Amino acid sequence: MVSSFGFDLKVLEIFVATVESGNMSATADRLGTTQPAISQSLSTLEKSLKVQLLDRSVRPIEVTTAGRFLYDRACKLLEQARKTNKDILQSNFKHLTHVNIAMVDSLATSVGPALIKSIKKHTTGWSITTGMSHMHANALMSRSVDMILSDDGLETHVELMRHRILREPFIVVTPKFYQGAITSLEALHQELDFIRYSAASLIGTTVEHYLTRMKINAPHCLSLDNTFAILSSVSAGLGWTITTPLCLFKNGFDHQQLNYHPLPGDDLFRHLILLTRPNDLWNLPQILTNDIHAMLSNEFLTYVNRDLPWLKQQIKIG
Repeated sequence: MVSSFGFDLKVLEIFVATVESGNMSATADRLGTTQPAISQSLSTLEKSLKVQLLDRSVRPIEVTTAGRFLYDRACKLLEQARKTNKDILQSNFKHLTHVNIAMVDSLATSVGPALIKSIKKHTTGWSITTGMSHMHANALMSRSVDMILSDDGLETHVELMRHRILREPFIVVTPKFYQGAITSLEALHQELDFIRYSAASLIGTTVEHYLTRMKINAPHCLSLDNTFAILSSVSAGLGWTITTPLCLFKNGFDHQQLNYHPLPGDDLFRHLILLTRPNDLWNLPQILTNDIHAMLSNEFLTYVNRDLPWLKQQIKIG
């Protein structure tokens, strides 16, 4: 039965074999069928495509211009089909055709390079986009992307596969000129303006909920979309902020211009998770998770131990 495309793989195999042999009887012998069956299949193919593919008036049979076009395409399709069949039979799923990944901005500069290096080993094509967490969640559920690295665990979607990447604490960042311990956020925002992440970001929403819980009513003076812009504003003496160590890591900013402090109130943590739909990507999510864990253990923890050693016990990888 010919598919809605006008052909299927079986009839393409018959067509290619006929072109190569120039003889329907030889094609029948090669494919283990009869000459009338071959003739009928080829006639049906021409009728479905509404074009003459073979000149049967000569011996050996010759292809028309349309037939040569189809022959070239059919050879490629059959080659790919045979390779796919072989890989499936051998459970050879290690190289996926194309994988789309979305991640929060703070991960792009920190784990992005390690992620790209890892994914290149296991896919023939890939793409990575960054942006807001809620956009990535929608993209995953609508199948616009295959996996997300996010601070949104999508707990209501119990069917998703989750691989824990990192738990990290939020900290206070102040300008270099602001010395001393931070004992109260209430007192701090009386002296300096609070520079916040945009409310459109999950990190911004998390911080706002924390401030509300701590009964801190910091006026909305300056809201920015990314860590670099926020740290630049803090460094310029425009105010203070709340962020995380991974947001500070590898963002290209001169951290000598800033001071870092633990939150004076209740602890607040950010959880980063790799999420995928079940059974879509072989074991690629676990491979990528392991590689990210290795990078964080080797590079991120080295940065923390050197510049923020008081945070070491609060950070958990995996």
